[in-house]
Amino acid sequence: MSMRITRPLVVVTNREPYVDEKTRTGIRVVQKAGGVVSALDPLLRESGGDWVAWGSGSADRQTAPGGIRPVPLKDPKYRLHRIYLTPEEVNGYYNRYANQGLWPLSHMLIERAQFSRQAWSIYRSVNLKFARKVARESQPGALVFSHDYQLAVLPSLLRQLRPDVSIAHFWHIPWPAFTVYRLCPQYQELLRGLLGADVLGFQTPDDVEAFLTAVERTFRSVPVDRSNHRIPWQGRTIEVRAFPISVDIEDIEQLVRTPRVSRLAQGIRRHLAADGRVLGVSVDRADYTKGIIPRLEALEEFFTRYPHRRGEVNFLQVVVPTRSEVQAYRLLYRQVEDTTRRINEAFGTDDWQPVTTIRRSLDRPRLMALFRAADFALVSSLFDGMNLVAKEFVSAQVDRQGVLILSETAGAAQELESALSISPWDPEGFAATLEEAVSMPPEERVRRMDDMRLQIHQNTLYDWVQAILTTLQEVAGTYVQS
Repeated sequence: MSMRITRPLVVVTNREPYVDEKTRTGIRVVQKAGGVVSALDPLLRESGGDWVAWGSGSADRQTAPGGIRPVPLKDPKYRLHRIYLTPEEVNGYYNRYANQGLWPLSHMLIERAQFSRQAWSIYRSVNLKFARKVARESQPGALVFSHDYQLAVLPSLLRQLRPDVSIAHFWHIPWPAFTVYRLCPQYQELLRGLLGADVLGFQTPDDVEAFLTAVERTFRSVPVDRSNHRIPWQGRTIEVRAFPISVDIEDIEQLVRTPRVSRLAQGIRRHLAADGRVLGVSVDRADYTKGIIPRLEALEEFFTRYPHRRGEVNFLQVVVPTRSEVQAYRLLYRQVEDTTRRINEAFGTDDWQPVTTIRRSLDRPRLMALFRAADFALVSSLFDGMNLVAKEFVSAQVDRQGVLILSETAGAAQELESALSISPWDPEGFAATLEEAVSMPPEERVRRMDDMRLQIHQNTLYDWVQAILTTLQEVAGTYVQS
């Protein structure tokens, strides 16, 4: 990545890029996966700067005297500032308000959303703790790049403390329709919090339009400029833009072509796609927004409607446990297990079962080998800001023989137009699309995959971060050179 940052850069996220964990043999350093870390860690290593995040690792205090951890430890390039939270703060800020309130509401799952004034008070106090840390550590005129629904009121709190800094905030999940959004009791406070930023980024144009509508409907005297996506606010002009996050396709291509990953992919096909069988995959956290149960019900419909596919199609689902402290996620995991068992009992034979489940995360080489080996991938989110699994699958398909079946309600569907589109709420239509994928001629597979791979090559993870920081530097009165 080649990009000139003309002012000091401070990244602010809920989760930290590196977690230090105690083990029997010492301290283990774990780099967290995800697009934000993949894009911004190399940039900070190149340009220097600061990263502020919640320090959640069991050895975090030990490796960060004074709350500052050099990255990397032996040859420091930037500083990771850890914020330590009490169990009460984690429960109120993260578990309750963010993940039991804002998360389901933003994904249009109204009946799951739970809000309380107590949780809101903790949420705001933790955001203030982040803001104070950023204010202390930011150099004069710094660029601050903060992230997501956990830190929605950070921008305005930081602006009150440090009006000299320029702030970009990226909202990674969907922004809901106003009729849904205003069900949050603190919707006005959240909007005011976000409007402390100079640049607000969302995944899709639909999210931008929904946010502008929320501002118009909440603050009727504010003359929102919809044609230019700008909001005049307290003497400033806020830029509101769609910046679709992506993946590093060149890095994935290099990885899947390595001898090790090529052997892994060949082994997966020998095990699960021998004798002409077709291999389908899905990879998700055990989250109710990912549509895992409706997907399994569509597979049940598929084997019912197309009995000749029994014994021909193997489906491997990777379901990674997540947020086990939230009861809804524990219940979902049990539902997944029960539904999978029912399908296998109904359709399985002595030498074949339709659905195999891996109940843990895969390391990156194994995950990319699985994507390269698969004949099709199912991404059937009920709602999704983007869904990088879809883009990773396409990036790993260097043999160009896989088919992506993609929910029309995932943000990625607005870019990957050559995927087969499904509604996660339509099991019969989903099953018919699955049959279309299984029977698709090789030349059509290649054409569709080439179209999607070209789109990702033209809009990479680094294009995403460069677009946001370029916009922020322009707003700050500076320029960037690639």
